[in-house]
Amino acid sequence: MGAAFPTLTGSAKSPRPMEYIDTPSTDPTIRSPKDAGYVQTRSRYTRIPRTYHVVFRGLTEADKDLIRAHEIERGVGGASFTWTPPDRVTTLTVRFAAPAVYTPFEETNFKFWNVEMELEEV
Repeated sequence: MGAAFPTLTGSAKSPRPMEYIDTPSTDPTIRSPKDAGYVQTRSRYTRIPRTYHVVFRGLTEADKDLIRAHEIERGVGGASFTWTPPDRVTTLTVRFAAPAVYTPFEETNFKFWNVEMELEEV
């Protein structure tokens, strides 16, 4: 591991995600329907990993390039890294769950970008 998500510089303070969704990565429930009409349930795992959908809007080209270089360095989802979610102060070990999506911000001549990422807890 050893790598950390890059520190984005965009402005005087670090950019914060405009969209942030925190969900379990899978439904850990085993459901067993019974003949009497009820459903018996139990948890499949003792730990429930989380998935994080993160969207930055209006990042500078330099910040977009930092994220892209980090994504390439980590082999997209091939290696993990540390990341601090916007709702916490402690870091988590995560990996990219899918390639990040880079979209130019409207009418800025490719100077500002939207970056959408899916991260999953390791």
